[in-house]
Amino acid sequence: MGSDYESCRRNLEELATWYQKADRNEATTRLQVIDRLFLDCLAWSADDITSEDSYKGDYADYTFTLPRKILIVEAKKEGNYFDLPAGKTRIEYSLASLSRDFPNVKSAVEQAARYCQQRGVPFGAVANGHQIIAFVANRSDGLPPLEGKALVFPSFELMLQEFHTFWDALSKPGIEEKRIQSLLIGDLLPELPPKLSATISDYPGNKQRNILQTDLQIVSELVVEDLARARELETRFLQECYCQSGALSQYALSSKAVLQARYATLFDSESPGLNVIPAVNKSGEISSDLLADSFSRRPILLLGDVGVGKTTFVRHLINVEAASVFENALTLYIDLGSQATLSKDINLFVPEEITRQLREEHKIDIEECSFITGVYNLELQRFSKGLYSKIRETNPDLYLQKEVEFLESKVTNLDQHLKFSLEHISKARNKQIVIFLDNADQRSEQTQQEVFLVSQELAQRWPATVYVALRPETFHRSKRVGALSAYHPKAFTISPPRIDRVIEKRLLFGIKITNGEIPIHNVHGTIQGNFVKLRKIMSIFLDSLKVNNELIEFIDNISGGNVRSALDIVKEFFGSGHVDTQKILNIYDAGGYTIPIHELLRAVMFGDSEYYHPDQSPIANVFDVSSHDTKEHFLLPITINILAATDNSQLDGGFVETSKLYEYLQGLGFTPDQIDIAIARAFRKKLLETAARRIPEPGHSIPPALRVTNVGRYHIERLCSSFTYIDAIIVDTPIFDNKFRGLIRDEGSIFKRLDRASIFCDYLDQCWNNLISDNQLWFNWNETSRLLKKQISFIRTKVENY
Repeated sequence: MGSDYESCRRNLEELATWYQKADRNEATTRLQVIDRLFLDCLAWSADDITSEDSYKGDYADYTFTLPRKILIVEAKKEGNYFDLPAGKTRIEYSLASLSRDFPNVKSAVEQAARYCQQRGVPFGAVANGHQIIAFVANRSDGLPPLEGKALVFPSFELMLQEFHTFWDALSKPGIEEKRIQSLLIGDLLPELPPKLSATISDYPGNKQRNILQTDLQIVSELVVEDLARARELETRFLQECYCQSGALSQYALSSKAVLQARYATLFDSESPGLNVIPAVNKSGEISSDLLADSFSRRPILLLGDVGVGKTTFVRHLINVEAASVFENALTLYIDLGSQATLSKDINLFVPEEITRQLREEHKIDIEECSFITGVYNLELQRFSKGLYSKIRETNPDLYLQKEVEFLESKVTNLDQHLKFSLEHISKARNKQIVIFLDNADQRSEQTQQEVFLVSQELAQRWPATVYVALRPETFHRSKRVGALSAYHPKAFTISPPRIDRVIEKRLLFGIKITNGEIPIHNVHGTIQGNFVKLRKIMSIFLDSLKVNNELIEFIDNISGGNVRSALDIVKEFFGSGHVDTQKILNIYDAGGYTIPIHELLRAVMFGDSEYYHPDQSPIANVFDVSSHDTKEHFLLPITINILAATDNSQLDGGFVETSKLYEYLQGLGFTPDQIDIAIARAFRKKLLETAARRIPEPGHSIPPALRVTNVGRYHIERLCSSFTYIDAIIVDTPIFDNKFRGLIRDEGSIFKRLDRASIFCDYLDQCWNNLISDNQLWFNWNETSRLLKKQISFIRTKVENY
């Protein structure tokens, strides 16, 4: 197979010469000419091509895959040819004119275009051996494909004459870079219809808080986050607030099997020899292996997703769970997140931080003269018998100077001095040295790679047991191509605790702080004066969680097991400008109040903004689009529900082969580009996750498998039929129909917003009706629309009665 431009051109010259002399029939046209053209002259391989690909009884002659289906070529009899008008040597023609002048070409192009549109394949071609017509079969600019242009190569001579264009249009590298699209449509796609947000002058705006909301925001951050981390409260906090990791949530929408398999597919066949063990066993006890490995000369890896509570797990292990073990060890806990400045080199920070902790927390100053002489006592004895021994008696001042210079050479190299110092401490005090490197996942990926190299150095050469916490995806990438590529460790996984228990314990702890049961110091009197209001709000929230399961279901699923995100959601509510806090306190004082889900949802969706903005909200707009295609409004919901159906089947840990997903979605007429962008957007918003945590990038190689997350399922199963959600994302959704777009405006009145939501729902109804398919669509917008309209009607009646 020709693999480069020049060799492929030579192959085309040879094919043209052979073609003139060959005795051809229909079989040679397909098997020899077309095959040789694509394999030898356009750099495709046999593995890229599927012959007679079937879809609903229709068979496409050639389907090309990269790795998505990207080009269909229909092969016609050699006699099915076309002549260009005399004197015409250009290669770009309108499909309309070709279809008008050559009926046989029209039927062939229509057939190829139909196959492409049925399968969501962007590019199509018709070939009869020595002639090829290539075109864009699925356009994203709103123009019907058969009204567009085509590249026509009516002979081998013109293919050679225009080989650069021929190569760009149909070669494997050219198709991979979508050059034919640039040649026929241009690089600049037409703009999508303007979103409502484009008409709002100060979008997304800044939501103003009143004095009460501002005070609550400040004090909730203090009580829920800062004081809970205070060193003087650490032991009590860990005893009262720690929740066992790995406990399965009863509110998560994912199946139990998928929750249990959180890290089951973390590693693939490319990462052999790995031993992954849960840090907490099924009985809720710390794995005995975690401490038994303490004499290993390798770092002990603690793997957990962002926000699952790795730091709390480590602190609880040190101070509570295995306190007796660590009391007999010299423990050094190094926080690479809050302690290490972003500009600080890790190789400098770690030894400096160890030196500081030894001095300030363990009262060991490794720069103290008496300590230094103790560390190098044996070497000083050898020094006294060496070169300067002769002047020891005759010139004691010079000897002392040389001795100091000798010790100075030892101390100057901080890494080596630390190593010898720790060896000295370990032997003198008969204590094991334990070093924890935590929060590396708050730094860049490069820094995380450096952290592992540092931990490996410490474990191998220093007299220390080293624990290092990493993100699973960082570890996986490192194992394949980075610092871990030649390393076969044992890793302990840390799964998230039950979110409802975390919130309950954290708020109860906060209530104890605000009512004085847990004494705190150095807090300004004004802040303490707001403790009463915060205590009421926390009590209201706790009581509401007990009677309104929708609240904890929302927090549990939207946080996706991320404890940090779950607590941020709670704090967001306490000080939100979108929540009428004074009204809540008044009703509570008058007899009680239960927080409805829409109040919490608004606080989270809008955050500090006046309007919903997808880049500033943890909530995704699943109805957004990337191209001029109304059916794309439903691409993400369909995708997520396909993955959710596999989740429910409890097969393969809930993962679906990406190639099968693309095949199905392309069968609905979605193009690879549309699917690429939708999957990347869903990944960024945590609606789905990839096998082995590989990040999907539009237009590049795709992860082998995908799985829906709790976040994704909640969006489709709950939010899509929620007025509050629809009311928010309307500003961020392009409306293709001019009639509907003219009716959707920026509204403040609840009645007008209800009307607007009804209009938007009708618009999506119309778009759904245009999505005609015999396939099972998995997502049922009709049912979602019915539930949404029912809620809109209910809210309207309730507001009118109020």
